[in-house]
Amino acid sequence: MRSTLALAIGLCACGAGPSSPKPAPPSRPAVRASPPPRAAPSVAALPFRLPCADDDLPGCTTGCADKQIEDCVTLGTIYLAGSGAGTDKSRALELFRGACDEKSARGCMRLADAYHAGLLGAAEGGDGEETSLYRRACDAGANTGCLAAGKAYLAGRGVGPDPVFAANLFGRVCQRGNAPACFELARLYELGEGVPLDRGRAFELFTKACKLGHDEGCLYASRTEEVLPPRQ
Repeated sequence: MRSTLALAIGLCACGAGPSSPKPAPPSRPAVRASPPPRAAPSVAALPFRLPCADDDLPGCTTGCADKQIEDCVTLGTIYLAGSGAGTDKSRALELFRGACDEKSARGCMRLADAYHAGLLGAAEGGDGEETSLYRRACDAGANTGCLAAGKAYLAGRGVGPDPVFAANLFGRVCQRGNAPACFELARLYELGEGVPLDRGRAFELFTKACKLGHDEGCLYASRTEEVLPPRQ
């Protein structure tokens, strides 16, 4: 009995054997984390403020109140012309003067033009103030201011006649490509007024004025009987 039981136990022990390990499941590739979404590029603000339009009374009023000097000049022009607002000459001139005092070339030009048009009387400076304002516009970079001041010094309008200084002003803006200034300087060389008499130099300047689009310059240059090239 005991041997039979031992034999049975042995048979069970032999059949059991060590259990084989289960195969590991196939490894899955690691899932890469998606990068965070990029933020939309921010639109940079303009480094300057655009000037108001010539007919934008509300915009110019706001801009001028915000110390935008050129908007004040445009606002003054609107008041002077009465476009989009009632005509207010005093307010316009006040705006021009304030802008000129802030070294605005346009402000000085507008105020000088107001003197020239007779909107301001002799009691407020007359021709002398007009010429001074044109000079200030010139010094602030306005070619037309230099041209107007040069003509005033040439004619002695509000100042002592000074053709040398007039020639200097004309020459300054002729170099910048201002056709009327080249024409005026050419006439001075032709007459020997404020500069040495030099007809050759006068012809060069008349020709330059012509090429820049000055019709009278073309007429003066053609008096040499040379073929004048077309304007460029």
